[in-house]
Amino acid sequence: MTSPHYRLLRVLVAVAFAIGLTTGLAAQSPDPGPFRFARGLDAVACDHVTTVSVTDAWDGAQPLAYALVPQGAPAPDPGAYDAVVRVPVRRVVSLATPVLAHLADMEALDTVVGVDSGAYIYNRDIRRRLQDGSIREVGAGADLDLERLIALDPDVVLVSVYGPDDPVVERIRAAGVPVIVFADWREADPLGRAEWGRLVGMLLGRSAGAEARFATRVDRYTRLRDRVAEAISQEDRPTIMTNAPWQGSWPVPAGDSYMARLFGDAGGAYLWADTTGTGSRFLDLETVLVRAADADVWINGNVGWRALDDVVAVDPRLATFAPFRNGAVYHNNGRVRPSGANDFWESGAARPDVVLEDLVRILHPALLPDHELVYYRRLDP
Repeated sequence: MTSPHYRLLRVLVAVAFAIGLTTGLAAQSPDPGPFRFARGLDAVACDHVTTVSVTDAWDGAQPLAYALVPQGAPAPDPGAYDAVVRVPVRRVVSLATPVLAHLADMEALDTVVGVDSGAYIYNRDIRRRLQDGSIREVGAGADLDLERLIALDPDVVLVSVYGPDDPVVERIRAAGVPVIVFADWREADPLGRAEWGRLVGMLLGRSAGAEARFATRVDRYTRLRDRVAEAISQEDRPTIMTNAPWQGSWPVPAGDSYMARLFGDAGGAYLWADTTGTGSRFLDLETVLVRAADADVWINGNVGWRALDDVVAVDPRLATFAPFRNGAVYHNNGRVRPSGANDFWESGAARPDVVLEDLVRILHPALLPDHELVYYRRLDP
């Protein structure tokens, strides 16, 4: 296996070679600027080549390097990169639903020619184009239809990969199609997850617009977060329990996770904030009951929960939790399709400012009396 140091050396040599080839070349890559919040993403512009690094694609992953090269400019050594992508891209296959939200923000959904499965896509325009045949389903994982994907002639495929054993990336690469691992889900900071939209802007040749849009959302998020921190004392923070029993255990986000960060920024006292890590802790119902029996609010549950009756249908003992008795159970299924598509995991990844507004409205309604919930809803009695 190639060491990270050797891979980095190859990238540096390739960039230096590209500089030598293109002295005086008119096509220049704009400096993307540093990524402020995303910890698994970096980009460096050197003459006409922008090298994008994905440094945390999965646990223990070696850095992945991608070269973004303007159309018509000399290409660097492809052996130094995991993919060389000609930009701006005009034909995109998205196997990661948050990508669609970023493309929608940039009014670039017309670049989408393929997706994994329409069943799990919320966006109305994408679903309409799937029906009229202008976008094709190509599957994912073991069900990926590689021949259909190749026939779409994409400029790039953006894919979520959950571990080194996933064969999808290598299959697509072997077919000669540029593929980028879109690992926004690995970010623990809500703003870091949303900042991956800047990569989409770079691919489209719309970096300035993507950065301006992201800066606006950062401002909205941080202003509200700071307002909550100033207005709500530690003693006035409602205690939060989260998630529900699923397949024999009760997973709860660890204290450094994406959801834990949102709960804290919204002025909540998350009951597992004292745990470490960005993943989940898998508990049993009895353990959760000991810590959360008297919680103030229950946020997030199981797929399909619409009413309190759905909760006790899972296990009658769930009715003993105080938020159930008090009708303070909220789930992130305010925007769902009958097929199961949930916009919280699609556009919500790009709009942490709106997700934060929802949570503040739930926890401290007096701070946002006019805000109507977007991604969340209170379970029916």
